[in-house]
Amino acid sequence: MSEKKDYVDYSLLGQRVRRARKKAKLTQAKLAEKVGVSIPTISHIETGTNKVSLELFVSIANALNVTPDELILDSVPKLASMYMQDLREDLKDCTPAEYKILTDMLSNMKMLLRRYSSHEQDQ
Repeated sequence: MSEKKDYVDYSLLGQRVRRARKKAKLTQAKLAEKVGVSIPTISHIETGTNKVSLELFVSIANALNVTPDELILDSVPKLASMYMQDLREDLKDCTPAEYKILTDMLSNMKMLLRRYSSHEQDQ
């Protein structure tokens, strides 16, 4: 029998939960109270040591006023390849000039997103 693989990176999911919780200015205790679990459960989710049920995952997203995809986006490795596929599809009929402009815009947007993300984490 083959070993069952996890398709979710629970460590990344936990990091996103922690970031969203801090942005919402909630303690682990307050989030735990809102979703009806213990503080250690929230801690284990944030460190990626516990898997989270779909029901609890949705409750956490609701308590943090975020959409589930905001929490799971980078946690599912196959999503990145899906986005790359979409990007390739969008670019395949571009002229060289359009490709250059879009590439420059994408580079600038990535830089701004990382700067913004870094700034948010510092607060």
